[in-house]
Amino acid sequence: MATEPRSPRRTGTVHGRRAAYRLPRPRLAVAGVAVVLLSGGAGCAVVPTSSSPRAAEENSGRDTLIQPYVRMIATPPRANALPEEIVKGFQAAMASFDDSRLRIARTYLTPSTASRWNPLKETEVYEGKLEPDRSAYPKNATSVTIPLKGRLVATIDPQGRYHAVSGPLDQAFTLVKVQGQWRIDAPPDVRFLSSDDVKRAYRPVDLCYPSATPSPGLVVDRVWVPIEPSRGVPETRVRRLLDGPTDAVRDAVTTAFPSGTDLNQITVEGDTVVVDFTAAIESVQSDRIETMKAQLAWTLGELAAGRNIEIRVNGEPFRDTGLRFRPGDYARFDPNVLTSSAQIYYMRDGKLQQAQEKEKSGGLPVAGAAGEQDVKFTDPAVSSDYTPRVAAIVNGDGVYVTAMSKGSPWRRVITGKKLTAPSWDRYGQVWTAEPYGLQQTRVWQSDGGPARKVLIPEELATSHVSALRVSRDGARVAVITDEGLGTTVKVGTIVRIGGQAKIDDMQTLVDARDEQKIVNIAWQDAADLLVLSEGKSGQELTTWSVMEGKIDPDAPSKPDTNAKIDSLSAAPGHVLAGEEDGTVLNYSIDKKDWTPVAKDGARTPVYPLG
Repeated sequence: MATEPRSPRRTGTVHGRRAAYRLPRPRLAVAGVAVVLLSGGAGCAVVPTSSSPRAAEENSGRDTLIQPYVRMIATPPRANALPEEIVKGFQAAMASFDDSRLRIARTYLTPSTASRWNPLKETEVYEGKLEPDRSAYPKNATSVTIPLKGRLVATIDPQGRYHAVSGPLDQAFTLVKVQGQWRIDAPPDVRFLSSDDVKRAYRPVDLCYPSATPSPGLVVDRVWVPIEPSRGVPETRVRRLLDGPTDAVRDAVTTAFPSGTDLNQITVEGDTVVVDFTAAIESVQSDRIETMKAQLAWTLGELAAGRNIEIRVNGEPFRDTGLRFRPGDYARFDPNVLTSSAQIYYMRDGKLQQAQEKEKSGGLPVAGAAGEQDVKFTDPAVSSDYTPRVAAIVNGDGVYVTAMSKGSPWRRVITGKKLTAPSWDRYGQVWTAEPYGLQQTRVWQSDGGPARKVLIPEELATSHVSALRVSRDGARVAVITDEGLGTTVKVGTIVRIGGQAKIDDMQTLVDARDEQKIVNIAWQDAADLLVLSEGKSGQELTTWSVMEGKIDPDAPSKPDTNAKIDSLSAAPGHVLAGEEDGTVLNYSIDKKDWTPVAKDGARTPVYPLG
């Protein structure tokens, strides 16, 4: 990872021509902060000079590389400002990302405090306005305390990891007089931002890294990053990619970009996004070039939609021959593995059936033992192989696997009683958890050979696990656990070293709630987990971002308040729900409606993986 150089001049395209954009030199407002609306790739804005800031928007057309956002330009404290005004001005200055080192915010502090204040240790996000207590203080006082109260909703660590939290925010600021002017003394090493500040200036970014296990496919590492006006959204994404993964997945992934690679600039030339790196990128190994291109394409994502991408080195063609490619050619690296049109399977009459586009006389039984009634099996899971395999609990004595090919028999790969429903990862390995003893658990994994015991943390080993699901990108595992105080959902990182796998960095995603039981989970995609819970008021269906610890407000609701869901599966853009009455329903997130997939005894809907 290289240190960042001074930001180069931003460039872009005007009517197909290459053009350079310069940010205007701002004029400071007198209200503590100025508000302007800028695009992420250009710098034309109106900065107000009155005491009432207003927003100005640049016409960015349909260019996905030019994403509008609002700038907050901080101003220093005015002379003879009251203590309350100093604290409010300090709050406003902390929300300015034009001032990346918070130099203006430091002018609200005493000189000795300003030199040692380190707000980059953590960012605390609060909801609504953080209003100071308006209690009076002595007119001739030389030291006063201004308490600020609010509600804490999240923290963002220095790596950009967002953590949803809930609790009161109660912070007191002590002010003293310095040469007759009020200044804050010894504030906490925290940057306080409102949720509106975060919505305005931050962007969630899905960084994409290859797994540490040599295999195709990328792993998602979601971070929240502030958009610096001198850079813009695309440059911010690529620079953060080069900084490397967060601690949560650091041991589970690698990168194809050579050490020391840095970004010069990003430009647009016609239908091509040109990403210009420093010379270190040319040391990439030849067999890693495809992975490097995939990392860049998937991290830029929708910003490069409809365009080609070209990698250059200090303005020259990569290795003298050039490196230009279409992002669409790297679909095989998709962290979500599945598309929105993934095949649907379900159980009926003791057989695994493949859903047809229009079900009339029923689904089509799959080839192989899973499509026959000779052996009783439950909890089927389907792999993502070219010729899919089915894993299931057979006769209650282990996990068995069969291929979806004519004449393929069941073969036991993991032995055990009361095993959880099997789950495939994208690498063709099947996983299950085995509760044993009193509140103890073992986790097993098999690639078709002898089962291997997965190394797990103590908190997982000493709890009862009722469900285990591996994420779409194969980098995380979600479990439903019960430690005697109620059910919870926990998520951990999968680290693979040779043939050995371990689960690390366990985090609680959903806490146990009184009289609320978690009954099922399913991966929606590489980053989001569907959770089905049940209580006195009925069932609840929620979608959680596992890397942010928060609920998606647009998650699907239950198909019917009186319906009873007993099985669940999901894929990007879709949710499958199996009801007790023998109906399987499909929810389209785009269309926001439920439609029947199969009826008359259809159960246990299944998408591949998850």
